[in-house]
This record gives sequence, C-alpha cells and structure tokens, in this order.
Amino acid sequence: MPKYTIIINPQAGSGAAAKVWPKLKAALTTAQINFDYYFTEYSGHATSLSRKLAQQLTPSQATNDVFLVVGGDGTVNQVLNGIHDVTDRPIPIAYFPAGSGNDFARSLHLKQKISTFIEHLQKIRQASDLNVFAVQIKDETGQTQQQLLINNFGMGFDAHVVHLTEHSPLKAKLNRWHLGNLAYVINLISVLKNQKSFAVDVKTQQQQAHFDQAYLVTLTNIAYFGGGVPIVPTADPHIEELNLIILEKPNLLKFIGLFILMLANGRHLNSPAVHLFKTDQIQISCQPAQYGQMDGEDMGHHAFQLQATNQQYPFWI
Repeated sequence: MPKYTIIINPQAGSGAAAKVWPKLKAALTTAQINFDYYFTEYSGHATSLSRKLAQQLTPSQATNDVFLVVGGDGTVNQVLNGIHDVTDRPIPIAYFPAGSGNDFARSLHLKQKISTFIEHLQKIRQASDLNVFAVQIKDETGQTQQQLLINNFGMGFDAHVVHLTEHSPLKAKLNRWHLGNLAYVINLISVLKNQKSFAVDVKTQQQQAHFDQAYLVTLTNIAYFGGGVPIVPTADPHIEELNLIILEKPNLLKFIGLFILMLANGRHLNSPAVHLFKTDQIQISCQPAQYGQMDGEDMGHHAFQLQATNQQYPFWI
C-alpha cells in the first residue's frame, strides 16, 4: 500500500473540506493507512505546496507515494500542476471531493461517503491513466501561460459568470451560510443580459472554422461544467479526446430552451446554433477580448490565443 501525502484545502466547498477532514482523518487512521497531511493557507497555495512536497521525495519514495487531494476540482488542478512543474515522473493523484462544483469527481463517479472511499483506497493496486489536456495560452500582451487542465477552458458566457462570481462581495456573504452557489445563479442572470457575441477561429488537424456570433466557447475533457451541467454528455476523461463546444448567440427564449435540453437529455447538441469538435489537438483564438476561465479559475479579460493537446496522467481512483 502506498504512502499518502494529503493536501487539504479548508476553504473548498465553502468550508466543506475543513468540516469533513477530522472524520476522514479518523477513518484513515483506523484503517491503518500511512499518511502525512498539510493544509493550504491561501488561494493558489496548493500549487506551491505540492511542488515543494514533490521535490522533497527521493526517487524511491516517488514510486510509492500518492498525493491525495481533499478539496475541489481547483485544488486537484493546482496539485497536478505543482507536481508537473518539478518532476518528469508523474506522482499519482487520489481525490476525495469536497468542493462546490466537483465536476471532475462527478465525471468519474467518485463518492463522498467516507467509508466507501476508504474501502476503495484499500482495493486499488495501481494508478489509472486519465486524459487531461495541456494548454498554452497567449494573450494580447504577449504573455504566455502553460498549464495542465482536468476539466475545461472557457471563453465568453461561462467565463463571464465565473469572473463576476469570483469578484462578487455577495459570494463571501453567502458562503457564511453555505449558499455560495447562489451567487453563481445570480451572476448567470446578469451575464444573460450583458454578454455580447464575439468572433472565434478554430483549427484542428482535420478542419478550420470561423464563427462571428460565438456566445459560449468551452474546451472540455469531461461531460460537465458549472457544477453538474452536462455540456458535452459524451466527453469522458477515460477517452483520449478533446471536446470543443461553440454556442452561437441565440435569443433569450432559444437560450433557455437549449439550457433546458442540456440539463435534460443532451439534445442541445442537435441545434444548428451548437457546434461540437472532437480532436487530439486544437487551436482557438477570439476577438475582441473576452473573459476566460481555466478549471473554474478566473483568467481576466483578454483576446486569447490557445493551443491544446491531449496528455495522460495517472490518478489513484
């Protein structure tokens, strides 16, 4: 059985991770599972913390160590990138979902029941390679970011909602009552009124396309976004495939209808306003500047140019 290095984000899920950790810790101890644990102390700390902990492992330890994340999808993203920054030998990642959205966990059917999670850990004998995607993003200033993503990259509608929510004083107030997701709904309504269409160019190995009236542009590795909305029901991290969905700007009634279909049965993909690309490599650019988000993290307002490719990473699930 491996040694677990556990990273807990106590702020995840409006404090849900901090609340569940004492019970999870007791269960791990009772099951005689070998572990050390560390708490993140500020936003983004999981990246530098996992980087530091991965660097401290000797080569022999690295082959028998698993990083276990107790938090949300954003914490998993940070741990993945922290490890990837400092070692060519991937260290497997396990995940106890305790965030707000948990879309990555939902796509993998991971359970939040502690006893089920412990039983599953005791049965795992080797890591499973899952699809993630490597992105290189350049903005109009020439600055470039390179990162691995587990969920999705978005421009336009969904990223605009993320931006308003992350900068909303209302979210902090609602978090005290464990109603942080309500801020997302409130800002979604605001974006419906204010988000304008924009131009997007797409290039894959098979085709090129241009859209003048893009409204929502999401490159995804999983079926869900926004805390359980099945934007591409066929997307699966077990499959080596990138999925790009582009929704051209509809009128309000049509958008509501498409959203209902999205929630109900995935038939939104049949709409002539919706375009789906499935590929291994892709280039995407937008004009004028739009809000962007990576795995739910706000990227600000830029004219993005993005390149993405499939990549495999071992997960202890």
